Amino acid sequence: MQMQTDLNAIEDQYGQCEAKYPNKTAIACMINAEISAVLAVMRRNVRWGVHYMLDDDQSEHFLVQSLKTLRRQIFSWQNQWHTINPALYLQPFLDVIRSDETSAPITGVALSSVYKILTLDVIDQHTVNVGDSMHLVVDSITSCRFEVTDPGSEEVVLMKILQVLLACVKGKASVMLSNQHICTIVNTCFRIVHQAGTKGELLQRIARYTMHELVRSIFSHLQNIDNTKCGFINGSATLKQV
Repeated sequence: MQMQTDLNAIEDQYGQCEAKYPNKTAIACMINAEISAVLAVMRRNVRWGVHYMLDDDQSEHFLVQSLKTLRRQIFSWQNQWHTINPALYLQPFLDVIRSDETSAPITGVALSSVYKILTLDVIDQHTVNVGDSMHLVVDSITSCRFEVTDPGSEEVVLMKILQVLLACVKGKASVMLSNQHICTIVNTCFRIVHQAGTKGELLQRIARYTMHELVRSIFSHLQNIDNTKCGFINGSATLKQV
């Protein structure tokens, strides 16, 4: 009877853990839809359309290959999503964002995909390798490069960069971001605010709003470091209990 009770307790605990995360099949379908969205925009682009016209896997660009490989993998993963390294399903989108070969519309769709994944509540402080994955996201977004075709599409990309960076700070995994990455996020958003002065009014408003939300979110974490003392070891910040 004691063994059965222990088994029931383990099952209940496992069920509670599963209930915290969205259905894994639904997540796979969502990511698959985002892959299709990025590939569809690439297909409509003159430069990238040639990779589809050739219909040869060997001649495909590595950005296209990585997205297609991810699409084949996501439905074969048997483990729950919080036990899967987020870099595995974020990397193909982040590669598109960092590439200077992609146009603004392609980069914008990839940014939207990353934003949707970050706001799914799949990635939190308990997700495997979450610290490195969040650092990868911040480094990739703040290193975003794209081909500017017109001012309107450029502003859209800048707005989506702000959206993703704010999601990084407000998400459950934000506690895994280092002080350096928080400063990088703030500096990037501040540069966009300054740059928005020569752009449209909508971008200016969104940039200022994002800065306000960033400051509010950062200061809201002060209550979590009560009764602590900040020390610096080898240039990195650590928290010590007083």
